[in-house]
Amino acid sequence: MGQVYEKKREQLLNDISDMSEIAEEMLHKVIKALEKKDIDTARDIIGQDDLLDNYQVTIEEEVSRLFTMEKPLASDTWFGLSLVKIANDLERIGDHATNIAEIILELNKEKILEPLVMIPELADIVTDMLDVVLESFTTRNADMAEAACRMDEKADNIYDQIYHRGIKLVSKKEGKKKTNQVFQFINVAKSLERVGDHATNIGEETIFITTGKRVKY
Repeated sequence: MGQVYEKKREQLLNDISDMSEIAEEMLHKVIKALEKKDIDTARDIIGQDDLLDNYQVTIEEEVSRLFTMEKPLASDTWFGLSLVKIANDLERIGDHATNIAEIILELNKEKILEPLVMIPELADIVTDMLDVVLESFTTRNADMAEAACRMDEKADNIYDQIYHRGIKLVSKKEGKKKTNQVFQFINVAKSLERVGDHATNIGEETIFITTGKRVKY
């Protein structure tokens, strides 16, 4: 039974790894698509969202089956629950990438009101966060996970600046003509900020799996 249990654990980790690669790829691709107004890539990203949904369901079912095979140790229970949480965060990251892709399609024919200076900066931060926490999970490196989690405050601050800048812009004459565009880019920034939150969640679960300590950032 022990060998079967280990095989199931290994399969779960493989599924999480595959799911991580898809979510990471979707995020990187949608950011490039946003910069280039690439509608073909945006459509591809929207089409990938179902893959993450399917992986999430599969992982939840695998964890449930794992718990019914034999009486699991407390550490195995927490490990399984952490994987379910990580799968949920990865699925939500895919949702946010899809949201941004849908905005690209909506605004693809519009002339951008002003350069998206701070959105690429925010995108760089949250993609770095996601890259680092996924590597930290793979390598079981709690220090690396903690470093990524501490970047979340910077992401929050940049989102706040983007939001307030957008509000000021719509109060001006040129901004009033493109209110929808301004608020859609605020939505892009919010989706990126939420990706940072989900990356932080993954980092926290990685720290817990590695050290047994619960932390919140």
